[in-house]
Amino acid sequence: MESYAGIGVATVYESLGKDTNGVMNSEIKSVQPSTKLLGPALTVECVPADNITLHFAMTVAKKGDVLIVNGGSATRAMIGELMCTQCKVSGLAGIVIDGAVRDVEDVRKMNFPCFTRSISPMGPSSKSSFGSINVPIQCGGIVVSPGDLVIGDDDGVVVVPRNMTKAVLERARQRLEKEAKTREALLKGSTTVELNDYGKLLQSMGVKQVDGLNEVAQ
Repeated sequence: MESYAGIGVATVYESLGKDTNGVMNSEIKSVQPSTKLLGPALTVECVPADNITLHFAMTVAKKGDVLIVNGGSATRAMIGELMCTQCKVSGLAGIVIDGAVRDVEDVRKMNFPCFTRSISPMGPSSKSSFGSINVPIQCGGIVVSPGDLVIGDDDGVVVVPRNMTKAVLERARQRLEKEAKTREALLKGSTTVELNDYGKLLQSMGVKQVDGLNEVAQ
């Protein structure tokens, strides 16, 4: 897991492969810009607008875990400043909630990684229906299983299935090396069209450059 430090969400997404849907819905964002999130998932399935399960999950989670919470996209906040304080003191790496958060000004001040679908001043409507902890859940439109690797930054949140972490890491490293060479070439004046040979691509598509509309009419 530590080997993923410094690798961005976009790079991990590209390294997952287009057939693996590991990116959460774009509505799920950090409450504070420039926040980095990295750790194994501890999953929490809550009844919408009821956070009793989350309270107990916080006592189960271990240092470095990321709480992944399905709050049913509830518009009532599932967590606030006090619960985030407990998470930070316990050494948790962060939390991702498919639901709402409140007390965001205080959460920002404590610099605790918190990604959420929405913000609301309204608290939970009840604490009477228990859900599940550490089972596969849906969060942000994707399935997350306990132990999956969770990575978050300003681009969003991506989840790497536990059995793919080594392969994805290797592809991510290769991609970073390739991007470093591309960046060096761009700084020397090259263009993306040249480096990717897009001229041949356009030619294969039958696209050609003309000097004006009269030439098109001909």
